[in-house]
Amino acid sequence: MKNKNICIFNFSRLLVIVCIFLTVSCKEEAWDDHYDQQDSRLEKSILTVLSENPEYSTFVTYLEQTGYSSQLQTSQAFTVWAPTNAAFAEVSSTILNNPDLLKELIGNHVSSFSYNTSSNPDVLVKMFNNKYVQFINANGTSTFGGLNLKDKDMLTANGVLHTINEVLLVSPNIWGYLNNNASEFPSLMEFLTQYNETIFDEQNSVKTGTNSLGQSVYDSIFIPSNTFFKTIGDLSSEERRYTFIGLTEPAYTGIYDTFKDFYNYPVADSIKANTDRTIFSNLNFLGTAEEINDLSGTPIYTTTGGLVTLDPSSITENVALSNGNVFVVNQLNYDPKSLIYKNIRYEIENAERRTIGDIVALTIQKKFSTSSSGLFYNTVSLDQNPNAGSTNNYFEIAFTNVLSASYTLHLKFVPVGASKKTKLRFEFSYTDANKNKVVKQIPAIEVGNQEDGVIQIGDVFDIPVYINKEVNNNYSVKLKVFVDVSEPELILYDRRFGIDYAELKPVE
Repeated sequence: MKNKNICIFNFSRLLVIVCIFLTVSCKEEAWDDHYDQQDSRLEKSILTVLSENPEYSTFVTYLEQTGYSSQLQTSQAFTVWAPTNAAFAEVSSTILNNPDLLKELIGNHVSSFSYNTSSNPDVLVKMFNNKYVQFINANGTSTFGGLNLKDKDMLTANGVLHTINEVLLVSPNIWGYLNNNASEFPSLMEFLTQYNETIFDEQNSVKTGTNSLGQSVYDSIFIPSNTFFKTIGDLSSEERRYTFIGLTEPAYTGIYDTFKDFYNYPVADSIKANTDRTIFSNLNFLGTAEEINDLSGTPIYTTTGGLVTLDPSSITENVALSNGNVFVVNQLNYDPKSLIYKNIRYEIENAERRTIGDIVALTIQKKFSTSSSGLFYNTVSLDQNPNAGSTNNYFEIAFTNVLSASYTLHLKFVPVGASKKTKLRFEFSYTDANKNKVVKQIPAIEVGNQEDGVIQIGDVFDIPVYINKEVNNNYSVKLKVFVDVSEPELILYDRRFGIDYAELKPVE
């Protein structure tokens, strides 16, 4: 009896051991199969791995048609997001049957370098078509251009393969979107397209030889461009991220009516040209919509340094594009005082647009100072007696970019080593719409030799015509400063003073 029990016990132990062995063997066999699959992929290119799976045969065919297949068999590193056959059934035949559009579409799924889900939480990937697509991997979810991944992180001999159940259509950039929807932004596009041009693309043109003059001869490629992009930023570039305010006609009309009076000019075309340039120079700024923390009441700094307050309620559509966003608006609140109606400063040391009555009698010396505006102030000295016509004792400056609006005039004085205070007289002049010179005489003031501050000169001046920055402009806004100290007055006054700048300040 005793022996029988021992036999039963030993048999049970043997059965357990056999089961454990079989289980371990099965697991080892499963892992071996898994690693065998991985190992086999690591010996094959991305294209080969795709070709072996019939579910992606359509994508492989298009890779071959577009010429990308040869690249995917090289030893460089690539990442591919491969759509299934079923996904291509949803794509328009207009795209699939157009070689150029097809190549751009397929290139929208292939990139250089390796991008896996574990080490790329959020990255903009440059694709073969030069577009950038956002690849996000967070909280266990992976998306490519907003599309969920079907399979991910399949390693191959020359990169990483992911699969998706949809085709990622090519997103236009901001310039492409505006052109495709020009009827929605008629005045905006009429203005921008006047700067369109075609330029020689030397980088992508092939040099074929030289001519008899030794100049390079190219198999030339010409590309479209726009010269206004030098002012606002290149809306067609895929290398920068922008947010652009798309002005519909109601929004444009509202802003135009607000701004036009500031650019009053005898020629109507000039009013429109200057007003439009100001409006359309302040619609674009660096950064995407996602980079704006709080649109409500948040100032947006534009490329020209203007300031726009964008109310979210005015945005009818936020269009996400390959190089940023377009905020479509039917109304936009531009505050002229923050954007165009600003202080106009003239640094006295700036010899441009500055004249001196007699350089022998009156001198202006530039002095360096870190505390001065523009890092310089000026010591003005009259070394001779004023003549009877007051033609030798003054300097005159000409302001530019003065709007047809109301201003007050201010001078910033600085201390100098003069022994006494001085006496100054002023003449403020501007041109009216009929080119008549209007002169405002400002009574003399006394300026102490230790004066260190801003003093208002005269009252409010209403400028009737917009003054641009052209040197040969027929219209002007000028200030003459006279050192008004005669020889008998030298007992009371000096002929030397310090000045930093002159400034026109907008009146509320």
